[in-house]
Amino acid sequence: MWSMILKRLLRGLLTVSIVIVLIFVVMRIAPSDPAALLAGAEASAEDVEQMREQWGLNKSYSEQFIVYIKALLSGDAGLSFQYSANGSRSFTVLELVASRFPNTVRLAVVAILIAVIVAVPTGILCGLHQGSWFDNLIMASGFMLKSVPVFYVGILMINFFAIKLQILPSGGNDSWKSIILPAIATGMHFTVVLTRTTRSEMIQILKSDYIKTVRAKGLSNRAVLFVHCLRNAAIPIVTLVGNRFGGMLGGSVVTEALFRWPGIGQLLINSVSTRDYPTVQFLVPYIAIVFIVINIIVDVLYGILDPRIRREK
Repeated sequence: MWSMILKRLLRGLLTVSIVIVLIFVVMRIAPSDPAALLAGAEASAEDVEQMREQWGLNKSYSEQFIVYIKALLSGDAGLSFQYSANGSRSFTVLELVASRFPNTVRLAVVAILIAVIVAVPTGILCGLHQGSWFDNLIMASGFMLKSVPVFYVGILMINFFAIKLQILPSGGNDSWKSIILPAIATGMHFTVVLTRTTRSEMIQILKSDYIKTVRAKGLSNRAVLFVHCLRNAAIPIVTLVGNRFGGMLGGSVVTEALFRWPGIGQLLINSVSTRDYPTVQFLVPYIAIVFIVINIIVDVLYGILDPRIRREK
């Protein structure tokens, strides 16, 4: 188990290193000049040059990369361009992330809970009643829902629940109701995938020789379902939930932007659009690290759920 974790950490370190280099290069080859954006539309060439010198953008790329690596290693990502250049107060990148991260965690947790509560029981029922009208209806509905973009469903929900019925807010983070629509939109496609996976696993397990033997011993259907079927089906379910949760913690960019949810995803979009180098260069490796850590946790859960996997690792 420990050797497996060490291998995952080493692979994760390599992945994060590649991400760090790529995001540095991509931000520098982007067409717009961050110094001009910071100085404003009416700024003169001298103002732009002063802004470039103030934020260290006049240094060579190699010098900027060294400063970037030192900042990451020290844990101090520096000041945000967009939230410090023209305001009365300077905001560090860590302050911005710390203020947005709890909102992203809340959104991810609620979205995952909704998906699991809906998908797992539905998938079990579909697996138990394969080929029934209920199974066919759920599979057809899931296929259609998976084909619709998240932002389109989000717009429809805003128009219906926020504008027409006026029972839910269209965005923001003012009350507990504000999280309902973005959570549903965030977990929509995942609910479909989790339902299909649960159904597929249930069908496969119910047809296995192992379950036939258990039934032949006289165990009740409830014991077969909860003790044997669900335990074996839990491994791919945990995999999907863990991986998707890691992605959500990295920020659900589309839904956070659409519903004006003040999370990591919205911060990343704003930072990319304003060429906020320090914020983007911190957020992207952070998202990669979160995803890697979640995957390692999922691998550990593998071993707990199935000792055979632990011995193989």
